[in-house]
Amino acid sequence: MLKDLTVRSGSNAGLIKLVVIAVLAIVVLSGSFFVVQPSEMAGIRWMGGKVITDEPLGPGVHFKVPLVETVDRLQISRSIYTLAGLDVYTNDNQKVTIDISVIYQIPARSVFNLLYKVGRTGAVDIDATLLPVVRDRALEAFAKYNTLSISDQRAQITVQMRNAISQGLGSLFGVDVIDVQLTGIHYSPIFEASIEQAVKAKADAVQAENTVARAKYEGEQATVLAAAQAKAAVEAAQGRADSQVIEADAQAKAAETVGAALRANPEYTKFYGLQHWNGVLPTVTSGGIPLIDLSKSAAKSD
Repeated sequence: MLKDLTVRSGSNAGLIKLVVIAVLAIVVLSGSFFVVQPSEMAGIRWMGGKVITDEPLGPGVHFKVPLVETVDRLQISRSIYTLAGLDVYTNDNQKVTIDISVIYQIPARSVFNLLYKVGRTGAVDIDATLLPVVRDRALEAFAKYNTLSISDQRAQITVQMRNAISQGLGSLFGVDVIDVQLTGIHYSPIFEASIEQAVKAKADAVQAENTVARAKYEGEQATVLAAAQAKAAVEAAQGRADSQVIEADAQAKAAETVGAALRANPEYTKFYGLQHWNGVLPTVTSGGIPLIDLSKSAAKSD
């Protein structure tokens, strides 16, 4: 029985050794290769120190010595770096808070520079490396403008920031800047309140000008109407006067014509009297007014 136990213990020990060897083999084999993704490039360091690759490793499967070689990866596809809540100052000493998004890409020529020559080794502090340059160029761009002109000049400010950030990141770190977007502009509460007051004052001034203009227009219209009415009254009076003169002239001419006829033919007096008699006999007569002979008039009419 003791012999059986000894044999069994020896078998278990052998099995354990085989398992350990298999695990070690798997660890060694799995640590002997690594995969670089299409959006990455990588470098290898020996014992965490010296870089042993001459050029950045591109996408694909690569081999390394397990446990003694370290792989450093860096994303080279387009990335977006967002800087929110950055305080900048305009040339009239007003604080403005802005939000910026920087779209950039790291070319192959700059991979080792960013992995091993800038900041800490590896890709652990890329954003912290870019931040000071982005902040400085944004401050520089806004310092050229007045607070009131920022909204109107937003596109121009964005272009200036894009050019400045692109030049700075390119010359210092070899980073290619694709675009810079000014995604937010936030004014201080005091400045916004002053803007609202200015807008209200301007609106009140425009309303007052409109009131004055309306009153002026109404006054001009009243003046024009009064002038037209006065002119019409003068013309009407002139028309009446002209009518009276014409009527008087006509009456004078008629009287002159009647007088001439009476002087030329005294008998015409009786005829004229009959034409203008109203059929009522006069109650008072004098020697200067001729009496009408009704019997003769009646005989002639028969």
